[in-house]
Amino acid sequence: MTPTTDDFLIPDKPLRLGTRGSLLARTQSAWVARALERAYPGIRVELIIIKTTGDQIQNQPLAEIGGKGLFTKELEIALLDNRIDLAVHSYKDVPVTMPLIDTSELVIACCPKRADARDVIISRDPNVRSLSDLPCGATIATGSLRRQCQILDHRPDVRIVPIRGNIDSRVQRVVSGQFDATILALAGLDRCDMLNAPPFSYKILSIKDLTPSAGQGALAVQVRRDRTDLGQMLLKLHDSETDLCVQIERRVVHHLNGNCHSPIGVHVQALEDQFVVHACLGQTSGLPPVKRVVHSFSKDQDPDTIASWTAGNLK
Repeated sequence: MTPTTDDFLIPDKPLRLGTRGSLLARTQSAWVARALERAYPGIRVELIIIKTTGDQIQNQPLAEIGGKGLFTKELEIALLDNRIDLAVHSYKDVPVTMPLIDTSELVIACCPKRADARDVIISRDPNVRSLSDLPCGATIATGSLRRQCQILDHRPDVRIVPIRGNIDSRVQRVVSGQFDATILALAGLDRCDMLNAPPFSYKILSIKDLTPSAGQGALAVQVRRDRTDLGQMLLKLHDSETDLCVQIERRVVHHLNGNCHSPIGVHVQALEDQFVVHACLGQTSGLPPVKRVVHSFSKDQDPDTIASWTAGNLK
């Protein structure tokens, strides 16, 4: 072990960073790895690809096979078994309620600055600049009940088609003409550099028109609770404002007893002296109507008070 100028001990072996095998997961994990290596010259981080159940089962809706926790379960088991040192998740995939395994010995040690949390509509038609521009009866592919509820609230005439798979395969299915459009997270498309001269048309949707899921655009770096050394190192990548916004979002979901399949959208934006909260709650049927709340709170207010007020006004 070699001491650094920050008085951390640099391990002789590379840190083992667990990641799913998808393009987006590998891209996000590589970003965290390089950021750590830049923050601590001399440290080495290697990616360990771990197959998750969520990636392997693509022909069934997530809600029927265990939810979004299937994207984190195997990574968390690898952490507990000491096969990896840290894991990177899309924060929106980390269960708020009903985790699939006991995570009491794990902790989210780092939440880097969030990317743009908005959703994007993708179509082959360059004239489609919003949901309103789609033709009557258009097919929109999405596996998200949250998105389905909000889409049908705006456009009850369109047809929702379920879809699973990685973002690159979903985009390709629109490009090939299987669907008229799909909705994806801007952060993932941007991180994978898929918006640079793309073979499709896209338009960023406003938070008001399509409210994101809790934690969308944010990353969660998870370690074992006893790895206080890693927790301390990861502070250089941590963004406290992003973390607070995401925690409020997740508390809204908790107060609504939500799970991975609940049609809940919530986004907290931190301004100079206030939090602006957009939240919505759809029907479990996926049909309209959708309840919506937009409210500003002083930053002096307790985060759980903000979350409970928001949830209470959606019930």
